[in-house]
Amino acid sequence: MIPDPVEARRRTREHAEAVLTALARGEAPPQWESQAVDLKEEAGRRDEHGDVQPGQARNPQAEKHLAAEVRCFANTPGGGAVVLGVDDKTHDLLGTALDADFLRQRLHVLTGVAPVVEERSVRGVRVLLLLVGEADGPVEDSDHRLRWRVGDRCVTVDRAEWWTRRAARIGVDPMAAVTSRRLADVRESALTAVRAYLVEGGDTEAADLDGEALLTRIGVLRPDGSLSQAGVVVLCPQPRACLELSRLDVAGGDVTAAHVPVPGSSLLEGLREVEARLDAMNDVRPVSRGLVEEARRALPPRAVREAVLNGLTHRDWFHAGATTVRWIDADDTLEVTSPGGFTGGVNPTNALTTRHPRYPALADLFQALRLVDRQGVGVPRMYQTMLAGGHHAPVLEERPGPAVRTTLPGKPLVPVLPEVLAAVEPLVRRRDVRVAVLLDALLRHPFLTLERAAAVLQQSVDAARVTLQVVTECRVGDLPVFQGFRDTTVLADGLLEVVRAGRFGHAENGDVLWYRRSGLDTVRRVAHEWLGAHDRVTSGDVARLTGTWQANASKSLSVLADASDTVRRGPGRGRAAHFVAVAAGDVEGEPVPES
Repeated sequence: MIPDPVEARRRTREHAEAVLTALARGEAPPQWESQAVDLKEEAGRRDEHGDVQPGQARNPQAEKHLAAEVRCFANTPGGGAVVLGVDDKTHDLLGTALDADFLRQRLHVLTGVAPVVEERSVRGVRVLLLLVGEADGPVEDSDHRLRWRVGDRCVTVDRAEWWTRRAARIGVDPMAAVTSRRLADVRESALTAVRAYLVEGGDTEAADLDGEALLTRIGVLRPDGSLSQAGVVVLCPQPRACLELSRLDVAGGDVTAAHVPVPGSSLLEGLREVEARLDAMNDVRPVSRGLVEEARRALPPRAVREAVLNGLTHRDWFHAGATTVRWIDADDTLEVTSPGGFTGGVNPTNALTTRHPRYPALADLFQALRLVDRQGVGVPRMYQTMLAGGHHAPVLEERPGPAVRTTLPGKPLVPVLPEVLAAVEPLVRRRDVRVAVLLDALLRHPFLTLERAAAVLQQSVDAARVTLQVVTECRVGDLPVFQGFRDTTVLADGLLEVVRAGRFGHAENGDVLWYRRSGLDTVRRVAHEWLGAHDRVTSGDVARLTGTWQANASKSLSVLADASDTVRRGPGRGRAAHFVAVAAGDVEGEPVPES
């Protein structure tokens, strides 16, 4: 029977409430709660004498300790709960001053799991209740190990056992299914590839493991000696190639090189061969940084790997076709096309923020092989590395078949974006994909309304509103990066001035900062964009967005109005003077109603 996550959460809450009730009565919590609920005092609050010190709203040491508990409960069937602010041995109420919302955000960053965090009062003492749901896939500790709850302790569990229990509980992921294949069915060269990937990922012990220990470590060999379907797909001989690579001179042009792994080889061997050839195609190019020239790959290698692995992880494995990889020399562009359309509500407009692994066990196998850092971050990683490398964002689209194509465009380059991003403070925001996406959008558009920001961030309007508040802390030196203007977000004036002055290289590249160039056409385009989201535009609006004098902006708008071009004069005069869009059917001299 498939477990109901809502029912599991209800039971966890019931257990936690029973513990809180016992504490409120001054009683010891019932022993039967030890599996589902853990009592914890806030780490880092005792001095060298063991005395508890006053609490703070933020405590990195406590966050680190709680992250381990969250991971443990997320791996445990049914999840669990933590009551924070209680001595787990004496059951004394110590309380906690940690900010609940901030703690939840930090735990999500540290673990990828966002527990419910609730404030409670027990005999007048503030404690926090953390409710942790069961995760869809294994959640690793910082040392890449898995732990789950057994009795009142968190103990290590191997991936094979985790997936065996998972398959028994839900039985819906075909890649987690048990097969009749055994260790003897795995090619020795596939085991060599496993060792190579693990060692390259930092797992040096893997080089000395035998086949059984190696496959148990990555979670594909069951305790009874059978392989999971994910293990069969990735490590056993395949009758036909699952991955193909071709090189073209131009889009739609001649194929100058092609590689198809030998039939009978495993997918992992084919992946290693394709990656080696892609590495050779993705050669080093000189890139100018002001007066300095440095060497960079045509495309960020990390984005290339993520694109290929996404094409393998999320493809339809019941389709016989291969995942195809194309490298286009003239454009330094990579195209990965995989059989099967989008699933689980994912589509091109929300792929940056929506997660749905078609086969969780297969996705976890690639994580266990150290090919990806964590499930669900492939698309954000592609966006971040592409934009930070001075490229356009990846393009994801559904093609007839159905199939999903991911395109990484190497040209044209946008050198000013990585230069600005590399100067952003705080340092952590340089790796924040939201900052990169907003910077990219505002280098190409004079402003972003809240709705437009939500679209480029691929978030809801409410989530985008929070994001815009968060990024206000971003600065370059003493200059803010983002600023509010009326009901929109813009790049701050000071930052625009230093960008235009050439501190970050040549900014006038294609459509980058086109709105800061002089000329009547610039005013026309800016006014048109503003009127696409507002009912009127003023000379002050145009002056702020284009960086020109207000008098010059007013003159340009008047010229456009006299030409019955993009705008016409509104009814106001003096300080109330404004312009409105020329609508279809407008007649010269016809009054425009006040809005």
